[in-house]
Amino acid sequence: MTVKRWIGGFILPGLAVPLALVGWWWGASHAHPVAGALLPSPAKVWQTSIELLHDKVLLPSLGLSIALVGYGFLTGALAGFVLGTAMGISKTLERLYLPLFNGIRQVPLVAWVPLIVIWFGIGEISKIVLIALGASYPVALNTFAGIRSVPRDFVDVANVFEYGRLGIWWRVLLPAALPSILTGIRLSLSKSWTMVIGAEALMTTVSSGIGNLMLEGGEQGRMDIVIVSIIVVGVVGFVMNQAVRVIELRLLRWNKGLA
Repeated sequence: MTVKRWIGGFILPGLAVPLALVGWWWGASHAHPVAGALLPSPAKVWQTSIELLHDKVLLPSLGLSIALVGYGFLTGALAGFVLGTAMGISKTLERLYLPLFNGIRQVPLVAWVPLIVIWFGIGEISKIVLIALGASYPVALNTFAGIRSVPRDFVDVANVFEYGRLGIWWRVLLPAALPSILTGIRLSLSKSWTMVIGAEALMTTVSSGIGNLMLEGGEQGRMDIVIVSIIVVGVVGFVMNQAVRVIELRLLRWNKGLA
């Protein structure tokens, strides 16, 4: 299936439910004055989004959050890829690190916040570290699983051609494990984006990301700002996921399971 056909066949029908939800939202917000205060109308939310754009609040907040996600995701994904590759290739490293890794990833990420704050302070570095920690898990697990799922016959053929360890990894293990690795990257990016909201809410600093904007709106009783922030977070997260999905389809056109 081509990317164009995939987008047309998946995204367009998926608009039906959001449009129905907007219709319900409009009706509920006009049902009662109290409902209008708790659930601002779509028109009010649209007006607030224009005001936030005009006041240069929304885009700078969004830009800061995206930058934090970028740094945290790249750091965590790289660390996860290295760890997953090492454990996938070496049985010894698997026995040494996999039990510890599985133990650490059972700890809720929010439980690491006090320790990270003590070590790195309340600032952008702490947020990046927390995001990186969460981003590393999916990539490490999927890379490890992908490499271990490569049939032994592939490696035996590579040994016959005397590729060497690096050649086997580059020509055999990496291509065969790529579908699983890309799935881990997509999950990691999604987790990073959700983590930045929590990180900004838990580690409030002078700088303000989209999570801080959402939190401030709630503290002020501005449900319109909260809803604008929620919509922006959802749209950006969806776009990120679809972008990685399109790249995945491009790179894995040979994999009929994705069609």
